[in-house]
Amino acid sequence: MLLIADSGSTKTDWVLCDPVAGTQKTLHTAGFNPMIQQNSFIEGEIKAAEDLWRDGHFVKEIRYFGAGCSSLERQETIRDILQPFFPKAEIFVAHDMDAAVVAACGREAGFACILGTGSNAVLFDGEKIIEPKGYLGNGYILGDEGSGAYMGRMLLRDFLYCLVPEDLNFHLKETYGLNREAILYNVYKQPNANSYMAKFAKDLGHFQSSDYVQQIVAIAFDDFFRYNIMAFDGFEKYPVNFVGSIAAHFPAELEAACHRAGARMGRIVSKPIDRIVEFFTHQAKSKA
Repeated sequence: MLLIADSGSTKTDWVLCDPVAGTQKTLHTAGFNPMIQQNSFIEGEIKAAEDLWRDGHFVKEIRYFGAGCSSLERQETIRDILQPFFPKAEIFVAHDMDAAVVAACGREAGFACILGTGSNAVLFDGEKIIEPKGYLGNGYILGDEGSGAYMGRMLLRDFLYCLVPEDLNFHLKETYGLNREAILYNVYKQPNANSYMAKFAKDLGHFQSSDYVQQIVAIAFDDFFRYNIMAFDGFEKYPVNFVGSIAAHFPAELEAACHRAGARMGRIVSKPIDRIVEFFTHQAKSKA
């Protein structure tokens, strides 16, 4: 059995498959990011997902792609957490950007970008991944331009400064009981502040036609292209492909930002896990 995982900071899609028989089982858990979460939290969430590991001794190979797994140390952390639940499995852990390349580019040259809770981008030249000049994965405090956390942070900042339009302001208060104390507590005192801020991005979607929301989305996407795409020499030559919920929710706005940056719009993949599973099951069949 082959187990494939695509893990962002908010949720993880798991697909348990038998490449020979052609069977698949899909499960979902919380998202994991070893850069900002305690090992005990990740281990506890895995332990609670009994449907995932109940037949773990049948799993021979795991392909895990995760947010925050850009370093060997954090990859080892995830591997050590998973191994006791899947004692007979050979476990491969890689950054979620590697999964984005498989899902968005396949074997074609182009940019592979993630726009979800967080954000990232790399250039795939058809053979190898080329990382941006800056450090890959600066996190939601120093990076994540264009992401749900980035937009949510802008919205919450404006809420604190009483700059949110009346209808959206009323919606936030009625839906979440939002106030200054709640925001500061969840951002500064609770874990997973990035996921907390990102959840408000869907509220922007509810008011998508308003000038205020259009401005926030435009600023966020323009910042994404400025720091993540335009930093590459000759970026105009390659299509810019996307995976992630934010890209799927704001396709027109994303394409407009792409044109403003002078870049080439590529594809938006709404369900990357499907393309990842297809890639690795085909690979497994070839080995069989």
